[in-house]
Amino acid sequence: MPLEPAPGSGFEGDGLEGDGTGLIPTDPVTGFEPLPPDPGAGWNPIELDPIDPDTIDPWGAVSEDGAPVLELLPPGSAVGQDVTTVAEDAVTRGTGALLKGLDKLAGTVEELRLTSGETADLGWLEITLGECRYPVDNPSGDAYAWLEIVEEGQAEPVFRGWMIASSPGLSALDHPRFDVWVLNCTVPETPETAATE
Repeated sequence: MPLEPAPGSGFEGDGLEGDGTGLIPTDPVTGFEPLPPDPGAGWNPIELDPIDPDTIDPWGAVSEDGAPVLELLPPGSAVGQDVTTVAEDAVTRGTGALLKGLDKLAGTVEELRLTSGETADLGWLEITLGECRYPVDNPSGDAYAWLEIVEEGQAEPVFRGWMIASSPGLSALDHPRFDVWVLNCTVPETPETAATE
């Protein structure tokens, strides 16, 4: 059964009646008081003290020709904040590196022990260790390994650079199947290192 048009909609009968919009006029809602006007609309303007241009020196010292005199800061300084200088760790070369390789699809982890210049396979990746460096005062504290990783059938390496053991996400291999990270450097055998192993 078709719906009947609303009374006053302009669609009843053959001709158009009402205002032609199809809306039914209603009486306005009464009984509500309008809100009082709020000039601030919920915020209060801040009163600022006027600036006295004679007391403000925006450029600091000015030379005789009117150009600002810039004060040079010591190297490593930043304007508006204290700067702390961190001494770099003294590092030395290890004889090789201990790496871990993960096959993300199979869920297998493989340990790779490489000497400097040696190449190992992880799936269809070839991993070559250039060198590994470690802090002189803390050999087990960190490791920096230069790696070149080539995928089978690719001309360009998928990774070439330093991997850092303490920050594996800083310079990581971006590969859909495999992940490689550095654990530590292998150090030359001395009486001290032989005792720890």
